[in-house]
Amino acid sequence: MSGHIHSLQYHGISSNLCYCFVRGKVIPQVKTSEQPYYTWVVLHKETGQVCTAECTCCVGIQATCKHISGLLFAVVEAVEQGKNSSCTSQQQAWGQGPKKGQPVHDCQFAKNIKIVGVKADVTQQTSSRNYRSEFEPRVLAHRNKRPVYAFNIDALADITNGNCGMLMYVKQQADPAHQTPNIHAYVKEEEVETTRGVLTVEEAHQKSSGGSADDVIKELELNHHQQILLANETKKQASSTLWTQHRIGRITASVAGDCAASIKENGLSGHSQIAKVMGYYDSPHSSALTWGRMQEPVARKQYVAWHRLHYKHKGVTCEETGLWVNIDCPYVAASPDGIVRCHVCGDGLLEIKNPYTHRLCEIQDFSTKKGSCLTMENGMLQVRRTHIYYTQVQVQMWCTGYSWTDFIVRTVSKHNNFHAERIQFDTEFIASLKPKLYIFFVQGILKEFGTRSVQNIVRDRSIRKIIDSVLCRVEESVKMNPSASNVTCTYPCGFCTEECESNPREDSRNSIGCDVCMR
Repeated sequence: MSGHIHSLQYHGISSNLCYCFVRGKVIPQVKTSEQPYYTWVVLHKETGQVCTAECTCCVGIQATCKHISGLLFAVVEAVEQGKNSSCTSQQQAWGQGPKKGQPVHDCQFAKNIKIVGVKADVTQQTSSRNYRSEFEPRVLAHRNKRPVYAFNIDALADITNGNCGMLMYVKQQADPAHQTPNIHAYVKEEEVETTRGVLTVEEAHQKSSGGSADDVIKELELNHHQQILLANETKKQASSTLWTQHRIGRITASVAGDCAASIKENGLSGHSQIAKVMGYYDSPHSSALTWGRMQEPVARKQYVAWHRLHYKHKGVTCEETGLWVNIDCPYVAASPDGIVRCHVCGDGLLEIKNPYTHRLCEIQDFSTKKGSCLTMENGMLQVRRTHIYYTQVQVQMWCTGYSWTDFIVRTVSKHNNFHAERIQFDTEFIASLKPKLYIFFVQGILKEFGTRSVQNIVRDRSIRKIIDSVLCRVEESVKMNPSASNVTCTYPCGFCTEECESNPREDSRNSIGCDVCMR
């Protein structure tokens, strides 16, 4: 053989199979310096029949190249020469002497060797040769030996991070900065107040033991440190349980406009705003709310890019924030969409609106729609001063203490889909809004904590809604199957969560015939 085939390998796969696998490397016939071809064949163990083969050359996939033939010839040669036998079947070759006539190695003889006699003890002799290990770089004044304590041990430990071997031989001394203080030896006494958490409205109402409104508000008071701490702990907003708890009973910026509008001369009108503030309604899962939460991160990134391009400012960032409780009126709170950091403009707020119904409209067309928060004034688009969004932005600045807010409206139209407006803080607007929010909190929220009348109304309406839906399904089933009209129907009770009969036990308009609570 020419030696073009090497690295022959055999794999029997399994004793239960009648096929085996043989592979090898084949050096190209002409370009011998290139990478060898990888060739393999599948053979029948008993008949030796070639079942399939493949090679990495250009025609190897057809199993007809000469490299496959060469691999088969190499297998035949290896079997004939006995190269396929295992190492334990061969004669041992170690420990055998060299063949006759062949020297192990060429002998080398030393010539002209001159032996110098030793005149004295070599251990006592000194050499005049200078070695690198004996070099002393210090000046003569510093070459005298010094004890370990003469070195700056603290600096040595600091430089080596405590890993210097010399520190092991230094006597450890107590560090005065890490010793247990002597509580009996003091210079002065001072009172330290531990920062307490911000109370919820319900906790403050219970702590005041049914006192006046001013007592409840006094229990809700907080400082700037507590305000920042709560805002950082509630950054996840709707996903935070703490955020939800502190919103119950507090007038948030999103409903402040409606709450102020419900104040009439003869008192509060309606109870829907009280139910919203108290959190009686379930968390909404409307398409508009889902759309707004999904598009908010995209709108925030688009705003940062717009801010840098419009104002030519660098280093502009926008970070998420949580619930900010008003320090002056702790029954008012706000959750802005972000805090804008700018080296030139200073810090401000960001409020993002992603309309769902008119999401495909351009900004100009959106401003003409009914109920739009934008209007055209003197040829410029701006937020309506009578819209609840304007009240929301002003209350957010009032709660957080920032002086401006960038109000963003974004659609998904192909053109003209972004509107940004900077709104400044209006002290006169807040001065006129503040008394209305106080009346709403005292006459609406605190009264509700004592009576829970609005909660009963909301619960009764939800129960009636469930019963109406059940009755509708029963009527539909009776129409489709008249034989089922005599079946006794059961209804869920909103008070005891038990099943109720279809026939009321008491002659009352509001009775649902409950077996347990007799309602």
